[in-house]
Amino acid sequence: MIEIYTYKKQGNGADSWRVDCHDCETEQDATKENLNSSEMVYTDPSNPEPIDMANVDLNTMTSEQLTQLKNLLGL
Repeated sequence: MIEIYTYKKQGNGADSWRVDCHDCETEQDATKENLNSSEMVYTDPSNPEPIDMANVDLNTMTSEQLTQLKNLLGL
C-alpha cells in the first residue's frame, strides 16, 4: 500500500494536496485499477504535525508504545 501526494494551489490561493492510496508497492505500479481511495487535504501530508509530549508518561506506556518510541528515536 502506498500513498501518492499531488500538490495543487486552489483558485483562492489556498494550498491543497490530493492523497491517493494505491494497493501496490511502488509509485510506478500505481494505476486506476489499484486505487483504493482519494481525498483532498489542506495541510501538507508529507509534513506530520509534531506530537504533544506533555501528557506522555513513560511509566505507563505499553511495551509496544515503548518500542515505537525507540524506533522513532533511532535507539
